[in-house]
This record gives sequence, structure tokens and C-alpha cells, in this order.
Amino acid sequence: MNFIADMHTHTLASTHAYSTITENAAAAAQKGLKYLGMTDHCIQMTDAPHSWHFQNLRTIPHFLSGVRIIKGVEADLIGYNGELDLTDDIRNSVEWVNVSIHWGLLMPSSEDEHTKTYIAAARDPKTCVLSHTDSHDFPYDYDAVTGECRDNNVLIELNASRLADPRSVKRLKENILPACIKNGCPIIVNSDAHFWSRIAAFDAAKQLLKEVSFPEELIVNADLERFEAFLRMKNISVLTEEK
Repeated sequence: MNFIADMHTHTLASTHAYSTITENAAAAAQKGLKYLGMTDHCIQMTDAPHSWHFQNLRTIPHFLSGVRIIKGVEADLIGYNGELDLTDDIRNSVEWVNVSIHWGLLMPSSEDEHTKTYIAAARDPKTCVLSHTDSHDFPYDYDAVTGECRDNNVLIELNASRLADPRSVKRLKENILPACIKNGCPIIVNSDAHFWSRIAAFDAAKQLLKEVSFPEELIVNADLERFEAFLRMKNISVLTEEK
């Protein structure tokens, strides 16, 4: 399995991450990636950059070290009707949106409430990925959410950084990945790297996918043609680097 993109990474603009976009891009190139998502935390996270960070992303070249840089954000769900901490200015400035729940910005509730907010997020046309949905604090109806993601061209994330937690592995193995297989919901494998050396650190994720016999055709970033087709569905430009 050959991954060509890592679409959930952080730079030192998120102050608990430690690498520049230039360092991350160089690491991505070394790993053979074609695409890298720059997705720092949105504005309601304690360590988030100022909104100007997102509004000024246009100054970053489309390619660094030969890798296409997709300028994005990790937005937070802040309400159970799918409210996000995305201002209109940020929404219009980014290409890619990962949607996450972080404890503190949204407090645990019932499975029905968690399901409702994920479904609302999946129906937002700007959403590309529901990220790290494996939290034991936020169980949801896996069939309902994966079906909604499939119908709205939204990916479920297998977040490699979460695989150090046995509870996340259990939820992915027993609930999330089987629901994706059953409902034909595509996934994306991301690193959630907070330092350049963790870009595309996917060995544990590959092993988990092998254990559950996950179909490769449902892994969007395991094939360049498949990934670029997804970009086009989300109206994200597929560019060629000018030499």
C-alpha cells in the first residue's frame, strides 16, 4: 500500500507543534508524498493561530519541495447542531477542512447528540474529513454517520497518532472500520503530525487495515488517481508544478 498524501498535519502556528511548513514539506517529499495538508487548529482552540494565519495562506506557494501544499484547517465542532469555529473569512480562505471534536470545546453528551453533530458536519459542503472520531468520550451511531459521509463525499479519518491508545484501536477495529466497509464509506489515513519526523508515519495504520481486511479501493490517499478525483469532487484545484 503506497500512500501519496497526508492531509492532517500541524505547523508551529499551532503552538503545541514544532515544525515549519517548509520542514514538513521536505519530510513529505522524502516519504514520496505528492500532497500535504497544512491544517492548523482553528480559532477557538487555546493554542490556535490568529484568524489572519488562515486569511494569509495564499502567500504560501502551491508547491514546496515538489509537494502540493493544500492549505486547510482543523475546525472544531462547538455545538450539537454542527456549528464550527469557522468564520466566513476562514471558510473562504482554505481549501481543505478537517472537522474534529476536542474535549473542552464540546462536552460529551449522548450517542444521539454525538451522531447528530457528526451528521450535520458531514452535510456541510466545506467538510472534507471527520477526524479522529474514535474518542471513547464521544460514541456515535457508526452506521448512520458513515452512511452520511458516503452520501456527502466526506471521508472518515484513520488517525495514525491515535493508535498508541488501545481504546482508539478497539473502537476503530470493532466499530468504525467495519461500518465503513459495510456502508462503502471511504477513509483517509492521516498522521496528525506535530513534528516533521511524524509525517506519513503510517506503519501501525497499515497493520490495522491489514488486520480488518480493509478494501484498498476505499482508502482515498492510497492511490493518486483516486485522491485527485476526490479533490475535484470537493472543488479543490489539481495543479501541476511549473518547472
